[in-house]
Amino acid sequence: MFDMKKVGRRIAQLRKANKITQMKLADQLGVSFQAISNWERGETMPDISKLPELAEIFNVSIDEILGNEKGIKLINNLIEKDHDDTSIVIEVEKEEFLNVAPILNIEQADLVFKNVENELTLKDTSEIAPFISEEIIDECAKKEFDSNGIKELSRMASYISKEVTDGFAKKAFESKGIGELLQIAPFISKELIDEFAMKEFETTGIKELTMLAPFISEEVINECAKKEFELNGIKGLTTLAPFISEEIVDECAKKEFELNGIKGLTSMAPFISDEMIDECAKKEFEINGIKELTAMAPFISDVTIDECAKKEFEINGIKGLTSMAPFLSDEIIDECAKKEFEINGIKGLTSMAPFISDEIIDECARKEFERNGVKELTSMAAFISDEMIDECAKKEFDTNGINGLTSMAPFISDEVINECARKSYELNGIKSLTSICPFIESDLLNELALDAISKNGINEIITIIPFLDSNILKNGVIK
Repeated sequence: MFDMKKVGRRIAQLRKANKITQMKLADQLGVSFQAISNWERGETMPDISKLPELAEIFNVSIDEILGNEKGIKLINNLIEKDHDDTSIVIEVEKEEFLNVAPILNIEQADLVFKNVENELTLKDTSEIAPFISEEIIDECAKKEFDSNGIKELSRMASYISKEVTDGFAKKAFESKGIGELLQIAPFISKELIDEFAMKEFETTGIKELTMLAPFISEEVINECAKKEFELNGIKGLTTLAPFISEEIVDECAKKEFELNGIKGLTSMAPFISDEMIDECAKKEFEINGIKELTAMAPFISDVTIDECAKKEFEINGIKGLTSMAPFLSDEIIDECAKKEFEINGIKGLTSMAPFISDEIIDECARKEFERNGVKELTSMAAFISDEMIDECAKKEFDTNGINGLTSMAPFISDEVINECARKSYELNGIKSLTSICPFIESDLLNELALDAISKNGINEIITIIPFLDSNILKNGVIK
C-alpha cells in the first residue's frame, strides 16, 4: 500500500512551494481543514477523486504526488474511465489493486475487484475488505465457506453481513457443534448463540459451553447452570463459574451445603459470595466443629473465623484450634494462649506455639519458670526468645546449680553456659560439670580440666574425659 507518510510530506512540500495555506487548499478542494492536516501528517490519504484537482492546483502530475508507487497506472486508468459502467474491463495486477485500494471509493474498488478476483487469496481479500462492498464480501465468504468451512472466515468476519454470518454459523453448528464457532463468535447474533448454547447443553452438557461462554447471555448461562446443578451438583458448574451470576452461584451453594456440608463448596469457593460462605461456615461449625472449616478457611471472613475460634477454645481448649491456626488473627491466638496457659501451663501451648506471638510466649515462659523452674520450659524452648532463656537459666543456676540447666542446655547461649560452668567449677569442682559438658566450649573445658589436674590430680577429671582434648590427657598423665 502507499506510504502515507511519504505522500503526506510530498503534499505539504507542494502546498508550501505554491504558497498555499492549508485552509485555502481545503476551500479549493471542498474538504475540511482537518482533512488537509491529516493528509500531510500521513494519517489518511486523499480520495482518488481529489487527486486530479490536487495535481491541477500544484501544476504537477498525479505520479509526482503519489511518488511513482505501484498502482499509479491503475489510478490514472480509473480517473479516465466511466465509473458507472461496471462492465468495463481494466487491465490490472493484483499488487496494484492491493496498493491502491485504500484510496478508492467502494464503486471503484468493486470494479477493480471483479477484474482481479480470481488472483486474490483469502488473505488478500481480507486486507481489502474495508474498501469493497458488503455484497462482494458476502459472495467471497460464501465461496470460502463452501470450500473450507467457517474457521478461515475470521480474517474478514467483521465485514461479512450479519445474515450471511448467521447462516454460516447455523450450518457449522449443525455439522460440527458449538466448538466450531469460536473463531467468529463475536460476529454471530446474540440470539443465535443463545439458541446454540441451549441445544449444545441439552446434547453434551455444560462443559462444551466454556469456550463460547463470553458470548452467551447471562440468562442462558444461568438457566444451564441451574439444570446442571440439579443433574451433577455444584462441581459441574466449575468450568462456567466465572460467567454464572452471583445469585445463582449462591443459590446452588446453599443447596449443596444442605446436601453435603461445607466441603462440597470447595471447588466453587472463589465464586461464592462472602456472605454465603460465612453463613455456611457458621452452620458447619455448630454441627461439626472448627476442623471441618479448614478446606474453606481461605475464603471465610476473618471475623467469622475468629468468632468460631473463640467458641472452639471454650469447648476444646487451644488444641482444637491447631487446624485453623494459619487463618486465625494474632489477637485471638494470643488471647486464647493466655487463657490456656492459666489453665494448663506452658505445655498446653505446644501445639499452637508457631502461631503465638513472641511477646506472649516470653511472658508465659517467665511465669512458668517462676512457678515450676526451668525444666518445664523444655517443650516450648524452641519458641522462647534467647534473652528469656538466658535470663531463666541464670536464675535457675543461682537456685539449683548447674545440674538444673541440663534439660535446657541446647537452647542456652554459649556465653551463659560458660559463665555458669566457670562458677560451678569454682564452687563444686570439675565433676559438677559432667551433665552439661557437651555444651561447654572446648577451650574453657580444657582450661578448667588442666586447673583441676594441677590441684587434685588426674583422677579429678575422670568423669569428663570423653569431652577433653587428647593432648590435655597426655599432658595430665605425664605430670
